[in-house]
Amino acid sequence: MPPDPAPSSPSRTLRAASFGAVGDGVADDGPAIARMLEAASGQSGVTLAFDAGRIYGVRSARTRYVFDLQDQEGITLDGGGSVFELASHLRFLRLRGCRRITVRRLKVDFRPLPFADGVVVGVDQASGSLTVRVAPDDARRLIGGPTHEDGEQAFFGILWYDGPYSTIGRHYWLARTEPTDRPDTVRAIATEEFTEFSDIRAAASPGSAEGPAWRISLPAPGIAHRYGPGACFSIRDNDTASFTDVELWSAPWMGFEVARNTGRLTFRRVHVRQKPGSGRLMSTCRDGFHVKGNRAELVWDGCILSGMTDDAFNISTHGSVITRMLAPNRVEVRQKFPLLFIPWRVGSLFVAADERARKLLGRARVTHVETGPLPPPIQGEPAAPVSALTLDRPITGLKPDALAWDASSANPRTTLRNCRIEMSCRLQSPVTLDRCEVTALLWFYCDPLEGPFPGPVTITKSALRRGRGNPVHAVIFSGASDKAESGDPPRAIHDVTFRDNTVYGGFVMEGVEKANVEGNRFLEADAPFIVMGNHRVRLSGNWGPGGRSLP
Repeated sequence: MPPDPAPSSPSRTLRAASFGAVGDGVADDGPAIARMLEAASGQSGVTLAFDAGRIYGVRSARTRYVFDLQDQEGITLDGGGSVFELASHLRFLRLRGCRRITVRRLKVDFRPLPFADGVVVGVDQASGSLTVRVAPDDARRLIGGPTHEDGEQAFFGILWYDGPYSTIGRHYWLARTEPTDRPDTVRAIATEEFTEFSDIRAAASPGSAEGPAWRISLPAPGIAHRYGPGACFSIRDNDTASFTDVELWSAPWMGFEVARNTGRLTFRRVHVRQKPGSGRLMSTCRDGFHVKGNRAELVWDGCILSGMTDDAFNISTHGSVITRMLAPNRVEVRQKFPLLFIPWRVGSLFVAADERARKLLGRARVTHVETGPLPPPIQGEPAAPVSALTLDRPITGLKPDALAWDASSANPRTTLRNCRIEMSCRLQSPVTLDRCEVTALLWFYCDPLEGPFPGPVTITKSALRRGRGNPVHAVIFSGASDKAESGDPPRAIHDVTFRDNTVYGGFVMEGVEKANVEGNRFLEADAPFIVMGNHRVRLSGNWGPGGRSLP
């Protein structure tokens, strides 16, 4: 793999202290950062440098992003290893239309936190509630429920309990949190949607032989689960960026959104996790990395992901539906999810599949694109238009309602290397995992909104354990369908290499085209090993517990 493109030598260094930044964790350093950004506006080759060992408290910003860069080139943001502590309505970094951006040596946290952790001390299934012991200061700020403001989405906490290999989480759908007659406890009342009370273990009385109590992270009303301006790090429509030695310890919504970028993006030792040494259970209120519709080469190396309430990685693009056949080689398509439009381009690789049967119909190159008028915005965001595409060849079986996507912008060169992942991953586009340690479900599948189908997929020399996402299985390839002709090749999940891995938990591969499963060790006794309904699958040198050869 080629090295990252070397940025040009910085022509100027701007130091935060020169603009009045204090970094004592008390003062609002937002105005100083705003002055610093104003001085860098319109310039290239600028380093924004912060002192080491500081806590930069940021309570205000020019926009709701502390660092909001657009159409800039060659900017380096060097945090000096310091912490940036943000007010809850802010987010840290937005990059739009930038080139050759470097972000390094910084840590991001929020004050107040979007959640508070506690211990379950009482379970009342009849009333659908839990009594939770928390710090008295936390008890006061947890009172309330959903506000339905600032893009707030589903409102829930996370129950945590000990699994065989790691702490496991379960969503706790929350109607409201009420005070009790004690300053250090609250009553968390579930919505009707949550019914799984029977196995929740409350704190035992002294001397009890019961196991450890379940813990819970409760959302702070008015902070948690708010989309607000977007992810804490929003990286859209850029050409080449690198992130090194960056930590994100909490966030009211997603950690990183990585969408529609080109060139090469690298994330080295970028950790989305609980603050080390804090004893926290949670990190972000949604995905760690939400990756969508990139043409760029994407590399994560040596990253740690833990504690988010949703997926560690959600890697996909947006699928489109064929709305009309204008000619045998000309189609009208509409993106299924109306936001974050993934534009078609001349030269794009058009791929079509039967969505229900999960059968690949064919591929063609786009030779002409006509983009229709923009529909009205949705909640202030641009909506996806209809596009008319001319293909270089007809595709047999292509008809209205078929699923289509641009494989050129479906994250076609994505690598996760030497990463430690402790939350589930939803992977719907090409990806390579090499020497990773995953204690959670790896799920390869297709969602018609967040397609397409993953392929090629390569997983090598990794340790994979069941955990968050599925109590039984460590790896699932979901390419099968209940449609009668669903077994017909070619399959939409295709070209899978699964080699030299160690697996603790179930392994399922269904409805896959062309897979090589060899040299793996499946070490958990009685764990399911299901390989069925596939085409051109090679199984070789795989071993079960006790050195037993697997078929």
